[in-house]
Amino acid sequence: MMNIMNRGQAVHIIQDAVEEIQVLTGGYTAEFGDANAGIIRTELKTGGPQLHFSVDAQTDKFASEGKKFLDTYSYREHIIAATISGPIMKNLRFFLAYENQDVGDDVKRFSHGYNFFYGEGGNLDAPLVDNNPSNPRNNPQSPNFHPDTLSAITYPDGFTPQNWHKRHSVNSTLLYDLGTFKFRLSSIYTYTKSFGTSAPMLHFLNKRQQPYYHNNLLLSGKFTQVLNPKTYYDLTLSYFLDMGERKDDWFDNDWRSWRDSAKIYDKTNGEVVYRGPYDPDYNYLINGFPFQRYGTLQANYSKSKQTYLGAAFDIVSQITRNHELKFGVNARQYTVRQYSINPGVMKEVQAYGGVEDSVPNTVVSEWAGNVFGYDLWGNEISSGFDGPKKPVFAAAYLQDKIEYKDLIINAGVRFDYFDTKQKTLKDPANATIDKVNHIVKPENWKDMDPFMYVTPRLGISFPVSDRTVFYAQYGKFVQTASFNRFYYSSYQYGRQIGGGYFYLTPVGLNVKPIRTTSYEVGFRQQFGQYAAMDIAGFYKNVKGQIQADRIVPEPGAQIQSYNILTNGDFSTTKGFELKFQLRRYNRLMAQINYTYSDAEGTGSGSTSYISAVDRLSQRPTRLNPLDYAQKHRGSIMVDYRWGKDDGGPVLEQLGLNLLYTFNSGHPYTLVTTSGGQAGPYDTGVDYMNDTRSRRALEPINNSTTPWYHRVDLRVDKSFNITDKLQATLYMRVYNLFNIKNVINVYQVTGSAEDDGLLSGVIDPVRTASFINSYGGQDYVKMYKAINLTNGQAYWNYLGRQLWDHPRQIFFGLKLSF
Repeated sequence: MMNIMNRGQAVHIIQDAVEEIQVLTGGYTAEFGDANAGIIRTELKTGGPQLHFSVDAQTDKFASEGKKFLDTYSYREHIIAATISGPIMKNLRFFLAYENQDVGDDVKRFSHGYNFFYGEGGNLDAPLVDNNPSNPRNNPQSPNFHPDTLSAITYPDGFTPQNWHKRHSVNSTLLYDLGTFKFRLSSIYTYTKSFGTSAPMLHFLNKRQQPYYHNNLLLSGKFTQVLNPKTYYDLTLSYFLDMGERKDDWFDNDWRSWRDSAKIYDKTNGEVVYRGPYDPDYNYLINGFPFQRYGTLQANYSKSKQTYLGAAFDIVSQITRNHELKFGVNARQYTVRQYSINPGVMKEVQAYGGVEDSVPNTVVSEWAGNVFGYDLWGNEISSGFDGPKKPVFAAAYLQDKIEYKDLIINAGVRFDYFDTKQKTLKDPANATIDKVNHIVKPENWKDMDPFMYVTPRLGISFPVSDRTVFYAQYGKFVQTASFNRFYYSSYQYGRQIGGGYFYLTPVGLNVKPIRTTSYEVGFRQQFGQYAAMDIAGFYKNVKGQIQADRIVPEPGAQIQSYNILTNGDFSTTKGFELKFQLRRYNRLMAQINYTYSDAEGTGSGSTSYISAVDRLSQRPTRLNPLDYAQKHRGSIMVDYRWGKDDGGPVLEQLGLNLLYTFNSGHPYTLVTTSGGQAGPYDTGVDYMNDTRSRRALEPINNSTTPWYHRVDLRVDKSFNITDKLQATLYMRVYNLFNIKNVINVYQVTGSAEDDGLLSGVIDPVRTASFINSYGGQDYVKMYKAINLTNGQAYWNYLGRQLWDHPRQIFFGLKLSF
């Protein structure tokens, strides 16, 4: 199941709790909806008639931070899982699984440590003196001239600080089985505490963190009744709750105190001194790099809440010898809230006499994020433009499985109803602004009508020979866009529509679901008793993808031009898949997967050509390779193991599994840039974030990143402690050969090691100016270590990595009864 705000995974399934996983791609039946690319369907285990338990513990904690074991760094990670299942009483069985995961380095990068300092044995030519011009203590003309000096700037080898998470999960089922009547209760609960920053090298002095606390719960009750030998039905009721809140190391969720200088001074015994009642001291600026001071907030306060109530009814009947009908209906009602605010708003409260209600909403809104379901101070509200969003999903389907001798046909039709509860403008080019409250006037808005779609599905298969089966699939599919594209507060709409400024992520207006048409044709060939091969060709056409657009106001309108997100983009993907399977034969099992695909479109993402939109210049109209396209990708898996009473005492129940994964890289466009308004830290990356300062040197996505190769290994040895208790010792290795796979590059150079600044590719005059103004060779040394060797600015600005994960080694023990 997914989170409707970002379409990410909403719940965590414990691996040891999984009974069955179905990966549905391409032509899945009419039973499934709100998905265009594919569906992963997971079934939790059910307790059996006998008591069973298992404990599985694995860890890489064989070295401390920045140290190596077996020439591999530890990322301070462990996973502990336990299960227990069995009967409670006659007809009543249970299954319970628990998992704890603790990760000290959640990013796992190819990072190289450094230690910059001045003095005896040092590697710098001058002291690390703060020269931030905003800080009055750094002004030589000031009577208080006294700039701070750092003793060193350090970063560890092979470990990423301030990026961690701790998770506790419980999955359970309870089955009451009376034969023709069954009731199954399932629950999935997860608690996570985590913190992450994309700038750990700039925040190394600041140990104060604002972790995010996340809880979610999914409850499901399923009634099944067999009406007769040919007919049964399921009735399912479900409830989902997802809550998150960001808290502070020092003041927990009392966000009003997060920037209170007096409370901070007391909390740290005078170690942290703010420059004003609610203003932290200025960041250090040393050799052109901004380093955050201890005690500065790394994140603002936020919280969110999402719930839904759902119901589904499905009935299956073998109405004739040749026809099995399945009919179903389902519905979900969501309630979504989110809130965020900069605690610095408290200085506005101070300015208005210390009374929150005295501060105008227009002032508070400047400190708030995208808020709905709460008022501007974080109290839940139930109505109004900024009330909670309450979308409704509903669907019905009819499916017929037709079997005539060797011919199998799956034919179905699905009806989807999406009421996203969006607001849209009656006349986007002539909206009027309430200049007192800084919002779009209410009379400009209207409710969008619900979306309704009917989509057919068809699958056919029949044998060509006793070892060859031909199949074909066709379907139309509909998927809602991420709701964070169009759920905005009245103040966010007012700011973007009325302000006339450039935003990297514009507000969404009139966003409709995305539609896909899919075709697949293939055959399965059996070779003897142990080998089989599948070959399939596919074609997908996706319409209504989200893209940026620009609204130009009518003459005389109050507003200026502004950008929005709306539907309009499209893409096509075509290719073929090959799969070869060798079932276990003489201890060996193998599988080969290969996919060739050609994905093209006019834009790879919602803001791919936002600079052209913003400047009203020519937008892409030709189909080009998409950013995420990989023409070639595949894997080879080999599993070799000795069975029980096979191979002698050493080799008995010993297994070796190797997985080789590869792909041909992804497209990108070589560009040139003058650097825009970027500074000495971010000139090498800013043009990839704000694309208005760059120009393409070739057709869009004409270049490709290098090929990707990785080998993973698992070795395990099982043995019996008693007749009923079995133990398995194992080692698993990610990226066995520690290959430093390039997954992204700088677009001015096509390299992951050179961002174009020091090499002069971007602007040699600017490069010389930065070197002269920010410490000479000390700036060059720090820039190479921080931005080139470790890719800090790239990660900080784009939220991506230049290289894939390094090697990680786990050792584990599993006990099963």
